[in-house]
Amino acid sequence: MHELLVQWVGYGVPWIEAVGIAVVLWGVLEALAGLVRRGWSVLAQHAVRKDLGAIRLAMGEKMVLGLEFFLAGDIVQTIVVPSWNSLAILGGIVVIRTVIVYFLNLELSRGAKQGNA
Repeated sequence: MHELLVQWVGYGVPWIEAVGIAVVLWGVLEALAGLVRRGWSVLAQHAVRKDLGAIRLAMGEKMVLGLEFFLAGDIVQTIVVPSWNSLAILGGIVVIRTVIVYFLNLELSRGAKQGNA
């Protein structure tokens, strides 16, 4: 039974991480599109539709969500196939991602407050 579970996790974890990659790419593509639209508006001397803070906020939200999917994949894999080495690596990844997510959330909340002010 354990071997079957390990096999399922082996197939499932890459899909979870692929969702994380897709979410991050979605944020990047959306931000690039926003920048292009903003640049076009500036060049055409029209009113700017979207400020940079809103673009950063949207991209940051997707980056945080993507990181959560990556972390979920690592946790699932480590739970099913635990070893001291994988636990140490997971611990390091959790610390690094927690710090990144903390600062991204801090920036996002600052951007949201500036947008509402």
